Amino acid sequence: MAEVKVLVEGVMRFDENMVATIGCTSTLIKSDKNIIVDPGSFVNKDKLIEALSKEGLKPEDINYVILTHTHIDHTANMILFNKSPIVLRFIGESDYPGQFQTIDQGKLRRFDLIKEEIAKDVKIIETPGHAMDCVSVLVKTNDGNIVIAGDCIPIEKFMDLKNEPDPRAVQNVSKFNESRKKILEIADYVILGHGGMVKVKK
Repeated sequence: MAEVKVLVEGVMRFDENMVATIGCTSTLIKSDKNIIVDPGSFVNKDKLIEALSKEGLKPEDINYVILTHTHIDHTANMILFNKSPIVLRFIGESDYPGQFQTIDQGKLRRFDLIKEEIAKDVKIIETPGHAMDCVSVLVKTNDGNIVIAGDCIPIEKFMDLKNEPDPRAVQNVSKFNESRKKILEIADYVILGHGGMVKVKK
């Protein structure tokens, strides 16, 4: 079965002047393909490369990069993986269900990211709300189902469905709540968008 490893644990904290220190969680999936979920922001570039090296991997060993959504703190380091297809949910005029982009070749392929298998034991699920292009990644492992949630569940506080988000921080509160409920129903563990891996209380 697939293996999951948090490479860089994200943070989200505010100082007394409400200036945010923010960086997303970057996760490695090892299946029949090597996958990075959310390569993160420039501030984490060296940490990400070092963490990959500890796993015996270089950026060119990554077969796919999956973006949970296209906010800059989750996407900036994708240039490190310029030989790898970038997988994302595309919200546009025709509302395509997904696309692959290969940066170094300038190639784009649209596909149904919900039906098409990315790798063995790895499935993408639509989880809009924080942003309307949000997806999460469901990975079947020997430890159970791990969902890499991105900002569908950014911090541990939102593992509790009673805690409502600030409407300024999400694009659609109703969909945000639906998506995190969906994740918590199927996951044994959740990897937070700005934190580590948390066991789901059943």
